[in-house]
Amino acid sequence: MNRSPSFRTLLVAAAWMLLLAGLASAASAQQQTTGGGQATTGAAAAPQTPASSPPAPPAAATPAKPDRMVCKHSANPHRRHTGCKDHDFDWDETLSGTWNGVRSKMRELGISPTMSYTGVLQTNATGQTPQVWSYAGQLVGGLNVDFEKLLKVKGMSVYVGGSWGTGSNLSGSLHNLFPVNSLYAPSYYLGEMYLQQTFLSNNLTLLGGRIAASNTFATLPVFANYVNYGLNPNPYPLGGNDITFFGPPTGTEWGAQATYNITPVLQVAAGMFNTNLNAANGQNHGTDWTLQQGNKGALVVAEVSYYPHQIAQDQGKQGEYTVGFITDNNSFPTLPGGTSKDGGYTGVFAMAQEMVYQPDGPGTSRGLTIWGSWAYNSKPLISPIPLFWGAGASYQGLIQSRKNDVAAAGWIYGQSSSYVPNTSAEQVLELNYRFAFRNFLGLTPDFQYIWKPGGYSVPGVAVFGAQLAVTF
Repeated sequence: MNRSPSFRTLLVAAAWMLLLAGLASAASAQQQTTGGGQATTGAAAAPQTPASSPPAPPAAATPAKPDRMVCKHSANPHRRHTGCKDHDFDWDETLSGTWNGVRSKMRELGISPTMSYTGVLQTNATGQTPQVWSYAGQLVGGLNVDFEKLLKVKGMSVYVGGSWGTGSNLSGSLHNLFPVNSLYAPSYYLGEMYLQQTFLSNNLTLLGGRIAASNTFATLPVFANYVNYGLNPNPYPLGGNDITFFGPPTGTEWGAQATYNITPVLQVAAGMFNTNLNAANGQNHGTDWTLQQGNKGALVVAEVSYYPHQIAQDQGKQGEYTVGFITDNNSFPTLPGGTSKDGGYTGVFAMAQEMVYQPDGPGTSRGLTIWGSWAYNSKPLISPIPLFWGAGASYQGLIQSRKNDVAAAGWIYGQSSSYVPNTSAEQVLELNYRFAFRNFLGLTPDFQYIWKPGGYSVPGVAVFGAQLAVTF
């Protein structure tokens, strides 16, 4: 069982919270003075053309591309979707802005650094475990180098990331299946490090290097609104059953993957990854690059995604629908005690999100989005959570005067393996509200209730906390 965090850890957490709460207060006051910090991503209103002027010729047609809901916060490298690392972001998404113009010049050269901090302070108010206060935080950095700008190599770029984690693990004390946050990974780790090449007018993208399946596959933009690891960034059993699916921190794997836009709204993706358990566990702080250490197979993931109303000039309610397949032919410890090993598994997953209500009309960001997810693993003998369900809703701009805030509710269900005696299923309800003081600063009071922690018939647990996120 994990002990309560040390006095020093709590002091550091309190200092962070006080400092950044002060920044939030000042930023909120500035937002009220300036009328909000919403980035202007659309074109400015066109000037009126004098009546005597001839009409302008029509613009040349360009292929429509997905609007990439997944890149809503591309300035934040924390668990960012792989396809967003070279997506240009507005400077008001960062606390430090353009660095007095230096960052703008670096972007012109093709060099784009990013950094963010996410920290959460939580406690269990009920349950059979005595109350524990826990803080966990992650400082994450990334560097993308666009070789097309820097060296005139068309379509090529390279990315490298890293993280530093502090704090303690509340779920280690609660003994539940779905960790109450995704931030516990103490020490420093080298993250993803890969070469990317695009072809066919950027419709085909190839990646190779140290990469993580979870940063590309089985994820939805709406998942970023949650704190519980079972919800954000993927259905947890995909990694809970096979740690090599998880991403940094702690681990990455050697691998290669490809995505292809069949049409502007239809995309396919597939990847193959090594299954080095030392690398997945962050051995040597993410620098264990051996190929055959604790593995004898490969993890393969493939998915098809449909993006309704995500093409240029489409004002419809945006959505995203994904179905996928996952398999690994490695050997895994058998349940319940892992005294022997058995062969690999096959699984499937499906997920979807859809905006269903826009009070300000087409093309606006305020409104209600609903979502659902499902995952199934074929082999309960080696899979602690063979069946998973999830559903929820989030509302951006529930308070009209705070149109960037997000209220979210989510429920997940994880069925325990039948080979683990005296267990059934764990369920979690999460309710939270993200105060977006600025585009780079958010504070999320969060409540979670866990039924049957670990799948056992023990008292439920109520967890209260607050998560702070800053993009530098």
